[in-house]
Amino acid sequence: MDDICADLERSIADATASNGTPPRVMDLAIALQNVIPGHHDFQGDEENYDDTENANLMCVIDRKRGLPVALALLYLHAAARCGLDMTGIDFPGHFLLRLEASGERVLIDPFHNGIVLGAAELRELLKAFQGLDAELQPEHYREATDQTILLRLQNNIKVRALRSGDLAYATTILERCLIIAPDEPGLWHQAGTLHARLNNDEKALAAFEQFLKLNHDPRHQQRIKTLAAELRDRIAGIEPDAAKQGDAKDTDDTVIPFHPPKSCGSDNANGSKQPAPSDDPSPV
Repeated sequence: MDDICADLERSIADATASNGTPPRVMDLAIALQNVIPGHHDFQGDEENYDDTENANLMCVIDRKRGLPVALALLYLHAAARCGLDMTGIDFPGHFLLRLEASGERVLIDPFHNGIVLGAAELRELLKAFQGLDAELQPEHYREATDQTILLRLQNNIKVRALRSGDLAYATTILERCLIIAPDEPGLWHQAGTLHARLNNDEKALAAFEQFLKLNHDPRHQQRIKTLAAELRDRIAGIEPDAAKQGDAKDTDDTVIPFHPPKSCGSDNANGSKQPAPSDDPSPV
């Protein structure tokens, strides 16, 4: 990173006018393009997009290939070292960067060689992720906090683990997310779901109980209380009441299908043949 920052400082100096006038925002964007993807060859990995190494920052630095959010961290670090005003943008499905200078601002795509995106390109990017009816909204340009960036990076790893059926690894990633954002109820819900599917009943119950403390929506409260009660019965070795299960299914078709009781066994140790939850998209 020291070499990148030194090269970027020189490129910015070259873009500065001889009279000391600060470079315009497009000059700075070009400087970033010339240095990070240009001279140092950091680019998006289009050939192996779903490789989990693309979301591992150390692997990205070694391989010089990665996902948008991972590459964005390199841009943000270099920009901060060189005094540039750059912010992460939590754009749907594709992490972007905003660069500001001299009263101007542009949006940069770290995955595609740091190119500058206009309204037409942003609209196309949004529709590719959210569908043809999607239109750009102010919330699509929401600034990403450090916590948001870290969670988005971890979420990419989690989603790829779920796609491959590795529920155990996905659960490990969720535990990391909870260290980053312990007050996020959705993460506790996901952790409870995955632990339950892995037959980690005690951990599942603890996660759902924490969810209940943080989420006060009556609809979710009733459903999760039902799941927590079922988990307590499983832990105590009480056979499920078929009539009650039928009633619960009739009243709420979103109840999470747990594994069979532990005594019945499972397909394999990590539950890879069980269906993986798909309640969140794959933001990058």
